[in-house]
Amino acid sequence: MFAELVERSAARSGSWLCVGLDPRPEQIPASFGSTAHGMLRYVQWLVGETAPWAAAYKANLAFYLRWGPPGLRALQRIVECIHAEAEGPLILDAKWGDISSTAAAYAAAAERLGVDAVTCSVYMGEDAVTPLLAKGLFAFVLTLPSNPSSQEVVDHGHPPLYLKVTELAARLERERPGQVGLVVGATRPTAAGEVHRAAPHLPWLVPGVGPQGGQLAQVLEAAPSHVSLVNMSRAVAGAADPAVAARQLAQQIRAARERA
Repeated sequence: MFAELVERSAARSGSWLCVGLDPRPEQIPASFGSTAHGMLRYVQWLVGETAPWAAAYKANLAFYLRWGPPGLRALQRIVECIHAEAEGPLILDAKWGDISSTAAAYAAAAERLGVDAVTCSVYMGEDAVTPLLAKGLFAFVLTLPSNPSSQEVVDHGHPPLYLKVTELAARLERERPGQVGLVVGATRPTAAGEVHRAAPHLPWLVPGVGPQGGQLAQVLEAAPSHVSLVNMSRAVAGAADPAVAARQLAQQIRAARERA
């Protein structure tokens, strides 16, 4: 299961870093070329450079769909590469969320790609999640997004919507232990603390550190003491030396967790 894969990978790497694999064309060195095959070779190289310090990887589906069918084939190869060479799990960041019949089709797609976990939205209620869980996937439920405009939606109501989502995710986790976590942005440490108090046992996937303005130390003070993967995409892929960047970020995350 995903949680066990993460625990083993974190123990091996001494890290809770999740490396984002979002191949933006402008970040791919010219030496790899401008084709889907070049993108594949670039991402495989990035995995090889960062594997010693990564507890997990996250691939945003949009950055592969933009290449069409070759991009999806490349994504499947990348999943295989991560499992074989990095010996870690891959999270497919698709933010799926639809009625149960469509969610079942999404789950079948995730199974064919071989990913270990997915991100999803629960605007459709539990119907959007349970088919994913039935396939044995781990679901990170979008709870507290990192982008500012999301507040217009997720802060609505009393209690706010993000706490209702937290309650739903906690109930689903009781029904499917070890298969549900939360996406909690680092840009909102106060709200993150409320989420943790509402469901202290759920693991987090934490985006928003770095270019989006999130402060690592602040959010980890509110984070669960167990699995909280901190995702870094541009801070690694955009670095002059991704291996050095991954090592430094892994060390910073470990130090912040120890202080929290």
